[in-house]
Amino acid sequence: MTDTFQSRIPTLSEAELRGYLQNRQAYKAEAVEAALAELLQRGCAVSDEDRRRIQGELEQRDTDRLAREGRWLLPLLGPVRQHRRPRLHLLTAAILALGLGSALGIQRTAAVRPPNPLGYEPEDTKRYLRQLEMVGGKANVVAVQFRQWFDGLWQGPQLATTVASLTVIMAAGFWLVASHGLSSLDSQVAEDPPRDPSRPRG
Repeated sequence: MTDTFQSRIPTLSEAELRGYLQNRQAYKAEAVEAALAELLQRGCAVSDEDRRRIQGELEQRDTDRLAREGRWLLPLLGPVRQHRRPRLHLLTAAILALGLGSALGIQRTAAVRPPNPLGYEPEDTKRYLRQLEMVGGKANVVAVQFRQWFDGLWQGPQLATTVASLTVIMAAGFWLVASHGLSSLDSQVAEDPPRDPSRPRG
């Protein structure tokens, strides 16, 4: 919740604050909690039953959000909590090994582009660049140079560097996203531990 929202809540009328409670599904949980706290601070009447119902719904909303964030990880990391972190390490290492191994193979097998028989590349001459600029301006020159650079990333030995860079980016992205989802799953389990079936209910 931002400072702007914090400073705005005390300026709202009681009717506006109660609007947050009545239409709580339309607002963030933080906003509803702040409105409820402000009403209680002002001494406005909020029944214990309504307060418990609101807080229960907000807690359930947080639980559902955490479950959604981590649900996609369950098929990858498995249902056993103790196995998830090691499997995350293993999957990240597998991505790195596969990608960097492919990059190494490309580097060893990629053919170096033969030099131009003219001794230079026509696209690099000042005359060619001047013609491009006359036709489309400097933006056209920049666009052509960018296209040439981008095409070069996918050819010859440069392709190995491209594959290695993309592998590192993908592995890091997977690690960050999966770690966040795993933390959500772990915090959900910590807040709501499984019931012992041997213990009686109620």
